[in-house]
Amino acid sequence: MKKFKQFFIEKQVFGLIEFFDLDEVGRIPAKLDSGNGAYNVLHGVDIQTQGNKVFFRTENGKTLLKDKKGEITINVGAGNTEDRPIVEFDFRIGNKEFKDIPFTLSDRSTNLYKILVGKEFIENELDALIDVSQENIADEDFEAEY
Repeated sequence: MKKFKQFFIEKQVFGLIEFFDLDEVGRIPAKLDSGNGAYNVLHGVDIQTQGNKVFFRTENGKTLLKDKKGEITINVGAGNTEDRPIVEFDFRIGNKEFKDIPFTLSDRSTNLYKILVGKEFIENELDALIDVSQENIADEDFEAEY
C-alpha cells in the first residue's frame, strides 16, 4: 500500500481546463469532468453514419471521415436520449500521448468547451489529479515542497 505522500508525488496535476492536441483536428481546450461517467465527447456537426464510417465536421473547420467503433445511447437529461457514434483519436495533453482513445460525437456548439473528458479516461488513462482552481497547466513543471 502506498503512503499518502507517495500517492501525490507520483501523480501529474492537470487543471479543470486543458488543451488537447488531437491528430486531424488540432489544439482544442477541453473540460475535464470527473462527474461525466460516459465516454469523452468531441464536438461534431453534420454527423452522417454510413456502414462502419462516420463523416462529420468538427472544431477548427475540419471535415473528417473516421471508422465507426460503435454507438452508444446517452441520457442527455429530462428523459431524453441521444444515439452517438464512437470514433477514436490519437492526441497529446501536456507531455502525455494517447492512442486510439474513444470519443462520442455530439453537437456541442452551445457549449464553451468542444471536448468534454469523462471520468473513465481521467481515471484509467490519464491517471492524474485535477486541480479545479487551475487551467492549462499540463505543459508546466511543478516542484512540490513538503
